[in-house]
Amino acid sequence: MSMKKKEDKDSRNLKEIDFSDIPEMTDEQLAQLQPSHLRNPENYRPIKKKISIYVDADVLDHYKSKGKGYQTKINRVLRQGMLRENAPAYGKDNNSSDTKEDS
Repeated sequence: MSMKKKEDKDSRNLKEIDFSDIPEMTDEQLAQLQPSHLRNPENYRPIKKKISIYVDADVLDHYKSKGKGYQTKINRVLRQGMLRENAPAYGKDNNSSDTKEDS
């Protein structure tokens, strides 16, 4: 079944549903809505962009040797590195100095 036919069938099914017993959302309720990926990070699906990069041959061989999905694995490692860079450094106070002033 083509994608267009499936969409047409789905939209016809929606037209047959009686929504009259569902109350409209109030302005307060609408203001509290959040995208699902903010409520549940497992729903987060970032937009993928096709790029061309050079990686060391041994790095590529390592991930390819693990089988199908090597690009996803490389992406996961890059994401972990990005998150680590952006994470706050807990326990490190950048404003403190090693010398104590006499009071």
